[in-house]
Parts: sequence; structure tokens; C-alpha cells
Amino acid sequence: MSEAVIAPSAARMRRFSLWLLPAALALGLFLQSCENAWEWWRSRELFARQVSVGTIASLGGAEWKLTGLRRIGERSDGRAVMLLDMEAVVRDPEAFAVLPCRLVLEASDGRRWSPQFLTPSEVNRLPERRGQTIPTCTQALASKPQAGATLRISEGFVLPAGMDGQVRPVLSLPAGRPSYLRFEVPG
Repeated sequence: MSEAVIAPSAARMRRFSLWLLPAALALGLFLQSCENAWEWWRSRELFARQVSVGTIASLGGAEWKLTGLRRIGERSDGRAVMLLDMEAVVRDPEAFAVLPCRLVLEASDGRRWSPQFLTPSEVNRLPERRGQTIPTCTQALASKPQAGATLRISEGFVLPAGMDGQVRPVLSLPAGRPSYLRFEVPG
């Protein structure tokens, strides 16, 4: 039986490749983790900007203003039905049209409530709403409005009994993250 002879240069190249393999794997893992960390950073709401009552704040290609948060009814189990109204003036249509929009109500202890579907009978209790359809935040962004357009946005919420006076709206958009807006509610 004869043994194959390996040239010294080939043996050096093989050893060199084996020594570089851990470094290449470590570099690949590092680059992948940097990409994941960047995506995590861009998807999180990390820096709250407080918006005083009646103030306009810029976020995600628009100027936002809270126009109302009110209790419009109560469900049979005692939960409060709330209606949030906002106004957005589009400044950068491309940044504004990036979905999804996160518009929630937040309690002082950090609990959050997402928008809920409100029945037409709940919304039609308001005389100014009869026959009107006002888009939700996501619908407004998806409509791809032009620069300068003023949009009315409305979201409905159902909160546990007794929570309606202790919440504030929070708005987060992909083009504005990791910053987000936390609105103060009058009264």
C-alpha cells in the first residue's frame, strides 16, 4: 500500500484554512447579531416624547395632535368604551405610509390597551358621527395621502371598569422608532 504524498504548500494551506475557520464563523455570527440588534432597535419603543395638551408633535412624516379622548358608553359588564380622535398633517408621505401604526392607551403603571372594534350602535351614539366613517390609524397610513393632507383618525378602545380617566394615548410609527409620542389628556 502506498501513501499519498502531500506537498508542503498544500499542508500549510490546509492548516491556515483550519485556523481561519473559527475566525470566519465568529465574524459571521457577529455580523448576524448586529443585524438582529439593529432590527430590535428599530422595532422597539424606547424613547418617549411627552406631548402637552393642545401641542402638535412630529413623528413618522406627520405632525400629530390629540383632538379628543372621551368615554362614549359602557358595556354590560362595566367596561368603558372610549373613543380617541387625532389629527395628522402629512409632511413626508413616504415616511408616513410605512405600516404598522401602533396607537394604544397606556395606564400610569405601564399596562396598555390596543384598539378594539366598536359596534356601529356604540359609535352612532355621538351625533357628530352618524353616517361618518373616520379611518383608523392603519387605514390612514395605508391610504397613502399627499404632502399637506390633513387626516382625521379615530380609534375605539374598551377599558376595564374605572380605568377611563387614568390613561393616555401613545403613538408609535416605524419611521419614528425608537422614539414615540405619549400625549397628555386634558382634565
